[in-house]
Formats: sequence, structure tokens, C-alpha cells
Amino acid sequence: MKKVLAAVVIIFFISCGKETKSKAETPLGTATINSEGSNEVSQEEDIQTLGDVFNSEIKIEVDETVFVIDNGSNRVTEDMSAGIMTMLAPQPYQMLKEQLEKEPNQEGYTLISIGEIEREGRIILQQKSAMVDEVGDEMIMMMHALPAGDKTMMISSFYPKTEESKYLPLIIKSVLSATLEK
Repeated sequence: MKKVLAAVVIIFFISCGKETKSKAETPLGTATINSEGSNEVSQEEDIQTLGDVFNSEIKIEVDETVFVIDNGSNRVTEDMSAGIMTMLAPQPYQMLKEQLEKEPNQEGYTLISIGEIEREGRIILQQKSAMVDEVGDEMIMMMHALPAGDKTMMISSFYPKTEESKYLPLIIKSVLSATLEK
């Protein structure tokens, strides 16, 4: 299931990479050749952005009897068959929503649904996709996005399709509890 968790991270970066205005970006860990010298500043910005995303101050309530392994920004079940990850996207909710609605499909995933839902007075962008894991089991990947000022709180999760009734209510409860600590 580590591959599924890694897939959630990859989808996040594909879906909501750092917004650029006029400069070209270099993927983390690669170098560019330019006439101005090194790209040290760009790599430092990339590292800072990664730190901001994964060391965010998003707090959620998680059923710790189910999601027993705590890895900081993510919680997983003991057998790693299901998990929840929090991330802070560096762009506003509306921009992320438009980007996901424009390009909802990711390679290797089948989009089931995408759209805004309202729960307990909160507007939440919900994307649900399916994939088949390395042993042939169908997995559900959920992404929930909530506005957080000029950024977006994202709660991504995964679970076996056959256990949706067990995990989805716990995930929704965690999503509804999300707050951004200042």
C-alpha cells in the first residue's frame, strides 16, 4: 500500500503544483543550465514549497483506533490498506477547483466523480477515482479540498473499494473537522 500512498502524493503534485507567473521551474533534484549561474534559489524555493505542503498546520480529527500509524501529515491503517493525508496547496481554492475540473484524469486512475458538495455548512470539492493496486484489488482514491484563505487544505485518502462503508464515514468526519492552525 506504500505505492498507493505515493500515488496520492504524485496526484497532488500533478494537480496542484506551485503557480508560476513568469519564471520557468526546475523539478526538485534536477539542474538547469543558464547564463546567470546556478539555480540554487529555485531549488531552495522548491524545498520551501515542499516543506510548506507537507509540514502544514492542518489539523483533523482521525479515528486513531483505525488509522493507527502516524507519519506526521498522514495516518494509515496497520496493514496500510487505507490512509488519510493532509496537504496545504499553495494556491487558492477556486484556482485549484478550476484546474481539477479542467483536467480531472490522472494516468492509471479512473475518475468516478468530481464536484462540490456541501456538508455541515462547508463547501468541499470532492474528487473520487479508482485504481487497481499491485495485487489486483480495486482501490478508491478520494481528494477533498477546502478553502483556507489564499491556500487550499487538501485531505487525500485511499481505501479498498470493498471496504468503503467502513472507511468513507471516517474520512468524511476527518474532512469536516479540518482546520488550519495559524
